[in-house]
Amino acid sequence: MPTWECKMANANISRPHALMLQVAFCVLLASCAPPTPFTPFTPTAGAPITITVIADGQTQRFALPQTLTVREALNQAGIALGELDRVQPGPTTRLTDGVTVTVTRIRETFETEEIIIPFTSETLKNEGLPQGERRLLQAGANGLQQVTYRTVFENGVQVSRSVIDQQILQEAVPEIIVVGAQASFTVVPISGTLTYISGNNAWAMRGDSGKRTPLTTSGDVDGRIFDLSPDGQFILFSRVPTDTNGASFNSLWVITTTAPTTGTAVSRFRPISLPISNTLYAEWSPVQTISPTIAFSTAENTPGRAPGWQANNDLWLMAWGVDSRTRRLTFNRTQILDSNQGGVYGWWGTGYAFAPDGQRMAYARTDSIGVIDLTTSERTELLSYVAYNTRRDWAWFPALSWANSEWLYTVQHGAPLGLELPEDSPVFDLTALSTANGLALNLVPRAGIFANPVVSPNGENVAFLQATDPNNSPFSRYRLAVMDRDGSNLRALFPAEDQPGLDAGALPAWSPDGRLIAIIYQGNLWLVNTESGLSQQLTGDGLTTRVEWGK
Repeated sequence: MPTWECKMANANISRPHALMLQVAFCVLLASCAPPTPFTPFTPTAGAPITITVIADGQTQRFALPQTLTVREALNQAGIALGELDRVQPGPTTRLTDGVTVTVTRIRETFETEEIIIPFTSETLKNEGLPQGERRLLQAGANGLQQVTYRTVFENGVQVSRSVIDQQILQEAVPEIIVVGAQASFTVVPISGTLTYISGNNAWAMRGDSGKRTPLTTSGDVDGRIFDLSPDGQFILFSRVPTDTNGASFNSLWVITTTAPTTGTAVSRFRPISLPISNTLYAEWSPVQTISPTIAFSTAENTPGRAPGWQANNDLWLMAWGVDSRTRRLTFNRTQILDSNQGGVYGWWGTGYAFAPDGQRMAYARTDSIGVIDLTTSERTELLSYVAYNTRRDWAWFPALSWANSEWLYTVQHGAPLGLELPEDSPVFDLTALSTANGLALNLVPRAGIFANPVVSPNGENVAFLQATDPNNSPFSRYRLAVMDRDGSNLRALFPAEDQPGLDAGALPAWSPDGRLIAIIYQGNLWLVNTESGLSQQLTGDGLTTRVEWGK
C-alpha cells in the first residue's frame, strides 16, 4: 500500500497563510487517494417500519418492527379486535413498510316481532245447494307469526337485515264459502248404493242420481281409506286429524249410509270413531257374521320426511260389538302379521285384498305377490318381479282384484324393452294369477303401471285403465277399458279418443248388476254403460276424488 505524505517547503509565508496552504494541500492529496468500496444499508430485524391504521373513524401512523403480523401490530398499537370485526389485510399477514391496515367494526343485533297472517278465502262448490246460492261454511280468522331478524352494522352503518327464524304462533283459519252447484244433469237410475267423496266429504246416492245425501260435512275426509261394506249399509273411511301435535296423519271412522228416521238430514249421520290411527290400508271383510269385521295395516308417522310415514307392513283383523252391560262399543283385535321390512321399498307399504270367502288375503309388495291364510297366518309367495324404481319419494305396488277364490287380477312389472336396467323397465302387464299353482297369464301386455283391474260382481268381466302412452305409463293419461275374464273382447270405452284421458290412479267401480261403471273424470263423477259405451256425467263441482258402489 503506498504511503502518502504531506510536507511543507521552507518559505517566507505568514503563519495564517501557511496554515491555509497546508490544509488545501492535504485535501488535494486526499483526493488523489484510491476509492473505498460502497456497502448498501440493510435494515436489521428491529428496524422500524411505518404503517397506517384506519380504525374507529381515525387514521393513525405507527412505527413498528417489520416482523410483526397485522394482529400483533394492532395489539401493540392498543387496537383490540372484536369477534366479528374484519381486518384488511388478514390478521395473520406479515407487515411491510407503507401498508395501510383497515379495521371494520361489525356488530349484529337480533329482534323479534309478531306479524298478523291474514286469512284466505276459499270457495267450494256444493251440489247440495241450488245453483248460485252462497253460504258461509266457516268464518275466517287471522293467524299470528313470530319473526326473528338479524341486523348487521359495519362501522355503525346498517348493511343487512335478514330473517333467521319464523314460527307460527297461531294458524290462520280460512274463510270457506259454499256456492250451490246443482247442475241440470239428466237424472239416471242408480241401483244399490253409490258413495263418493266430493269436497272432502262423503256422499251417497240411492234410487237415482238426483237423490244425493251428504254423509259428512266436516270437510276432513282424506280419501286414503274409503270402503263400502258388503251390504252397502256402512262406509269405512279415514279423516285427517284435528289436532296439530303431529301424533298421527289420519284416523279411522265408520258411518252409516242409511239415515235413521229421526233428526235432521245432517244430525242423523253420526260417524263412529275406531281406535285405529295412521292407517295405510283398511277393508271390510266380505263375510260379516255376528260382528262387523275389518282388516287394516298401519304405519309410523314421520312428519317432515317424505312420504310422511314409515310402513309397518303389519296386518290385523278387528271386530266390534256393543257390550250388553255398559252399552258401549268393544273392540277385539287379532294380529295376523307382525311389523316387517316389507320387501324392497318396504317403507311405502303393502297392498292387501280379501278373498271372496274371507279366509285368505292377497298381498302385493313392490317386488312380489302372494296370499296369506288368515287362520294360520301362513304367507305363500306366488309371483316375484323386479321392484320398479320410481326415482321419487313414492313407490309402487300393484292393485289386486279377486275373480273368485282362485284367480287374482293384477299388474306385473315386466322385463326391459332395451338397454335400461330391470328396475327401470317401462313394461307393466295386466296379469291373471292362479292362487292354486302360481300360474301367471299375461292378458294385456303393457297396459300401464296404474291399470288397476277391477272384476265385475259376477266375475265374468274385468274393467281396467289402459295407458295412452305405455312407454311412460307413470305419467300417462288412461282410458277405461273392459274385457272378458280371459282377456278376449277387449274394448276401450271412455273417454273418446279425441278427449283428454283419465288421471292415473282412477279406480273403476262396478254397479251391483254389472251393467254400469262409475269413474272419476276431470274431478266429476261419470257413469259408463259397458254394453253400449254411452256415458253420463253425474256431478259438476270438479271436487270428486273417490267412488265406491255396492248393494
